[in-house]
Amino acid sequence: MVESPDAGRFINLERYPVHDLSDPLTRSLIARCRQDLEGQAFAVLEDFLTPEAVARFWDESMTLSDQTARREATRSAYLDTPDQEDTSWPEGHPRRQFFHTSWGVVADDLVPENHGLRRLYAWEGLTAFFSEVLQVRPLYRHADRFQALNINVLSPGDEQAWHFDDMDFVVLLYLTTPDAGGELECASLVRTDDDPCYDKVAQAFDGSYPKLHRRPSVAGTLTIMRGHHSVHRVTPVEGKTPRMTAVLAYDRAPNKREGDAINIQMYGERIREKIDAGFNH
Repeated sequence: MVESPDAGRFINLERYPVHDLSDPLTRSLIARCRQDLEGQAFAVLEDFLTPEAVARFWDESMTLSDQTARREATRSAYLDTPDQEDTSWPEGHPRRQFFHTSWGVVADDLVPENHGLRRLYAWEGLTAFFSEVLQVRPLYRHADRFQALNINVLSPGDEQAWHFDDMDFVVLLYLTTPDAGGELECASLVRTDDDPCYDKVAQAFDGSYPKLHRRPSVAGTLTIMRGHHSVHRVTPVEGKTPRMTAVLAYDRAPNKREGDAINIQMYGERIREKIDAGFNH
């Protein structure tokens, strides 16, 4: 059993005893998560956070709102921009379809050490649980001090376009429940390492793909996702409540850091000065 002074306050341990990997309930939970990841590329744990944790994370995250980097782009599911369009593909091909995306993000270096999310992310017991679910041993928290722990903010009108993830897996904690919209739509397992399966990707875009799942964003929910083979998006947020999500990044390598140019592009020009001063290296 891996103890944490905060785990009981942050996680609904009665329903999800992730602090004790030997507990039969936990072993059953791990098996269920593995099955869901294998069959649909994501596993959803509702009410994973306690109501007290949701309230705390919301309050602490709102104090960072003035440090949110706003981003807006038009891109394909393969992260190409219109100026990179490859006209060798026929018109209407998934490689030539572009979508609007807009969001805000708070980088890891802006999340203080006493933030509840930081304390939860740093807990070894949570990393050990994800390691078992993902069957990645050992599993490490991401070493990049800009990308490791992020808070994504989709304000009303924002959306995240269809895309594939570069990472093998991602962990999401929903901190708010939007009034409407902000749903995660995932076309599960549309491609493989050997076949891009463009016909299936096209079906995802037009809504006809048979394994197309749509999940609401509900505060307190944990989602573990494999998005490298599954194209997915977040539908436009409606109403007044933003869609706020903590993104917990993990990796197979102990000292993984992203390129400086990528971090500057993601989080803004302030990053350049920090990199020049040696931060993150």
